[in-house]
Amino acid sequence: MKVLLVFLMLAAGALASCDKDPEGTNEKLYVASCKPGQPLLVNSIVVNNNDGSTDYPINVDATLNIILNLTNTGGKPFDAMTLSAGIDRYTDIFGICSWIGIPTFGLTDDLSACDFGDSNICPLKTGTTIVKDVIDLSAFKAIISILSASEPYRLTLTFKSNGQEIACYTVEARIVKG
Repeated sequence: MKVLLVFLMLAAGALASCDKDPEGTNEKLYVASCKPGQPLLVNSIVVNNNDGSTDYPINVDATLNIILNLTNTGGKPFDAMTLSAGIDRYTDIFGICSWIGIPTFGLTDDLSACDFGDSNICPLKTGTTIVKDVIDLSAFKAIISILSASEPYRLTLTFKSNGQEIACYTVEARIVKG
């Protein structure tokens, strides 16, 4: 009897569904600071199609047209900027909803943030900078190939300048392929 009860509890949990719309990701990109008060602010991120229309959910098989609005409040330009990205998937396991990390095996660690797409933004001057660029994700096909388009994803982006962390942001979104 106890075995049957445990089985039924696990089966019910496995069939349970959690909110598949964390932070409104069914409708839009969500961006938030991990650590408020850091000197590099990401004011906005916009992803567009080649014709200028909004690209959402984000097609990870296509080239991304990005408009990034940044503010350097650090009082000096940022040199030698790097970016590390962690990837999480929002899913439920036996009825418990949470973000589950996806291994990237170092492919998304210590990337040059100066060479943002085709632009070189370093040194990043103080004040506000708007970067418009095209990002090709083909270097990350090994990771993209294991992603499912049925669940939301979160990138945790950590920016450093000369080894010192200057910003941490999470970007949550839905994706499509093809």
